Amino acid sequence: MFAVLDRLYRLRSSVALVESPGKLEMFRTNVRESLRIKLQYENIIGLLAKFDGKTLARVILGGEGIDFVDGEELITFLVENHILIEVDCSYLPEVFGEKYRIINLIEDYVFSTAGVIEALEKLSTSPVLIVGLGAVGTWVATNLAQSGVATFILVDDDIVDISNLHRQDGFFQDDVGAKKVDVIERRLQEILKCNVIKICDRLDEGFFVRHGLDFCLAINCADYPSVDHTTELIGEYCMQKKIPHLIGGGYNLHLSLIGQSVLPGQSACVRCFRRALEKINQADLEGVKKLNRLNRKIGSFGPVCAVSASLTSSEAFKILIGAFSRLATLNRRVEFRIRTADFAFTEIEKNDNCEWCGSSGKYVC
Repeated sequence: MFAVLDRLYRLRSSVALVESPGKLEMFRTNVRESLRIKLQYENIIGLLAKFDGKTLARVILGGEGIDFVDGEELITFLVENHILIEVDCSYLPEVFGEKYRIINLIEDYVFSTAGVIEALEKLSTSPVLIVGLGAVGTWVATNLAQSGVATFILVDDDIVDISNLHRQDGFFQDDVGAKKVDVIERRLQEILKCNVIKICDRLDEGFFVRHGLDFCLAINCADYPSVDHTTELIGEYCMQKKIPHLIGGGYNLHLSLIGQSVLPGQSACVRCFRRALEKINQADLEGVKKLNRLNRKIGSFGPVCAVSASLTSSEAFKILIGAFSRLATLNRRVEFRIRTADFAFTEIEKNDNCEWCGSSGKYVC
């Protein structure tokens, strides 16, 4: 009985407390979420401050004269709502000193310090496939390395061009003419001691046959011959292998597409998105005559590419640590509108008639 009380807890570093008569507002700064509760206990902030990860909950509550039944209910509530975290193991000083900001963030997604250590391990050991090192892929790679991802498979057959410098991360004048995979490998090694597999090859129908790859997450940032084509290839392979995958987005006619996250068997797949978007686009373009212009180039603005890549990296981070319920692009298409600096969302539901993931689909999990 009262097993909860025989454990250690700590008030999370990200939580801010604001007390008013009869109420307590708890603001989780990392995720910008607020929780407000009514309380009769006058010294609630003082009580929560005593949860330091070193003193048993039973001792803290007993010292305050709080009924154990009420105390257990309160602690369970605060743990479930990410106000208190259970301290069931300690962080190594050298790890905490180096990664305390990432640890602080991860704590908002798990319930115990052991969960944080497990998440750090997943980040450092889960291979991430990034296909396409352009205006989004380069930013995604460096963002993930800064987030603790240490194993990459980088795919691109291109070399650095002078036109890449204004919108792609990690490339400088001296890199022009060098292979992109070589340059980005060097940049990643400057951030973190990474294990990098480089594949200077183009994604096509035979790519996954030629290269026996083992990865936990795929991020498609390749747009040749089209992002639809590369998405189809990666999507189908990942559906077969039941591997989560992300569409990295970019500047799809409007500078600011943020692609969807796909969890095989749980969310809409890329085929669901394609069918739904074809209907939307058909309605929008009804009666419109298309102008055929050869060699048309779409504008690319570096900061907006970085916005798309940052959101993709954030979603990848959540997938890698197993925070699937926190994904913002699951069953969703997102666009950042540069003129108004806001986001537009299109909900795309999992299609039960989808030939890939539907009830009779060939990749049903």
